[in-house]
Amino acid sequence: MRGNARDVLATAVVIDSNQLAQRALAALLSRWNIHVVGTSHDLGRAPALVQAHDCDLLLVGIDEATPPALIYQHLRRVHKLSPSTATIALVAGRETAMLDAALASGAYAAIDRTAEATVVAEAIEKALAGRPSDEAAGSQPRLTRRELEILRLVAEGRSNREVAKLLWVTDQTVKFHLANTYRKLGVSNRFDASLWAVAHGVVRQPAAETRKEGFVSGTAAALS
Repeated sequence: MRGNARDVLATAVVIDSNQLAQRALAALLSRWNIHVVGTSHDLGRAPALVQAHDCDLLLVGIDEATPPALIYQHLRRVHKLSPSTATIALVAGRETAMLDAALASGAYAAIDRTAEATVVAEAIEKALAGRPSDEAAGSQPRLTRRELEILRLVAEGRSNREVAKLLWVTDQTVKFHLANTYRKLGVSNRFDASLWAVAHGVVRQPAAETRKEGFVSGTAAALS
C-alpha cells in the first residue's frame, strides 16, 4: 500500500482475541497509514466499536474455537449498522465453515491468518477502494451458504454435473444457484466468478496445474 507518511488513508478497528496478534495487526496498519481508532479482544464488541468510530475498515482475527454462527451474527450486525465499513477476516485453521460465515455476513474477504503481510495489504487496499458508499448500502454481494459452497467447487474446476453429484442435487439446482451468484457478483460466467472466489478467499490461489486444467475447463463448461 502506498501513502505519504503524514497522510491518514483510512481509519480502522482491530479485533483479535490474541493480544500479541492484535498489536501486530495495529502496527501493520499504522505502517500503511491506516489509523487504528479502536481495538478489542472480543468479537462481540465489533458492532458497537465500528458504529461508535464510523471507521472505514474492520480487521478481525478469528481463532479456530469461534463458532461460525457467532462469526456470522456479529459481522452481519456490523454490516447492517455500517454498510460502508469494509471487513477483512483473518481466519485460523482454514475452516471452510468459518470462511463461509465471514463471507456470507458481508465481509469483503476472508484470509488464512498465516498469510503473508503483502496478501493482507492487497486485500485491504482492494476492500477500501471498492468500499460502498452509505447511499449504496447493501450493494456488497450477500451469498448464501449453498451459493458459496457451489462457487467454491466451481472455482476448483468442477463441472455442473460434478457439483450436482457431490452435493446430491440436480444439475438444474446448480444452474439456479450459479445464476443467482453471477447476478450478485456482477459477472457473466464461471471463469470471472472463479477469479472473484480466489480474490476474496473463498478458495486458495490454485497451483499452476489447477489453474491450467480447472479454470480452463470451468470456462468451457459455461452455464447453459
